[in-house]
Amino acid sequence: MVGWTCPGPPGANDRRTSQTRGKARSMAQQGSPRVSDQTRSSSLTELVSTGARLLPLQLKDELAMVKGQMTKKGVAVGIGAGLAVVGLVFLFIMVVSLIVAMIGGFAQDRPIWFAALMVALGALVVGLVFLGIGAMRIKAAMPLVPAETVQGVKYDLGYLKEGNAFDPAEFDRLEAQRAEEKRIAKAREQERRKAAEAEDKAARKRGEAPRHATVQEPTYAELRRRTQLRRQHLGDIRSGLDEKTDVKAQFSSFTAQFKGRPATGPDAQDPTSPTAPHHTGARAGQKAHETGEYVRERWQPLALLGAASTAFAVFARQLRK
Repeated sequence: MVGWTCPGPPGANDRRTSQTRGKARSMAQQGSPRVSDQTRSSSLTELVSTGARLLPLQLKDELAMVKGQMTKKGVAVGIGAGLAVVGLVFLFIMVVSLIVAMIGGFAQDRPIWFAALMVALGALVVGLVFLGIGAMRIKAAMPLVPAETVQGVKYDLGYLKEGNAFDPAEFDRLEAQRAEEKRIAKAREQERRKAAEAEDKAARKRGEAPRHATVQEPTYAELRRRTQLRRQHLGDIRSGLDEKTDVKAQFSSFTAQFKGRPATGPDAQDPTSPTAPHHTGARAGQKAHETGEYVRERWQPLALLGAASTAFAVFARQLRK
């Protein structure tokens, strides 16, 4: 019969399904970062406790490395500075010898100044040699901040952030690319500034106003005023956030507004006042309009309450599993 296939032996379909699942699982594992079996078999609590235990130790070792390298570089800089001081001493001897030679040359006709000049020349040569050696030692110890340890700290942060997906080679490439882009942007900014200065200078020569306005640095009083205003603005924003995220107060106010209870605030209006709506239908329409406006103004905390409740329910369901 057309379309009919011979069934395989018992269990063939199960084996085929298991092989397909195994291939899919292996392909998924190849696409995802590799994780060791020990890490995969550990629970979330064990991983968190292990990370909390290893992180201080790692930082302690990094600080110890920094301390050792700084000590080594400090010794090298100290030796170079000592040699430079010796060179300065010999230069001082040279200056003294020149003074003695000048005095001897003017004091008498005997060639005592010649010997003093020879001493000054020798002191100059020795002083320049020591200064050169000291400068070379100091230059070799630069930079004082150990670049290797700083790079290791960056790698540690990368592994903590991305796990086994972190690639040091890719990180170095991106860091070098960012440094190159920053250098190019700085060079372009300098060229633009030079061109603007040249245009302003030419405009001043022609008696015209400069085309590019110079940005003046704010004074200390201006900075204090800005910070004070910004501080007050931030405090106002913080108070507004507290008011909008106070779900209990918002819900109570919404319930009171929805049920039509009289307001108790200072802006409450007396229903017997001459300006109050005189018609019952008008008051009902105004109340419905105010309720709609209230819902539109208070939808953020209500939405926040719903999202928080949903997240809590999902988290509780995952914990039960």
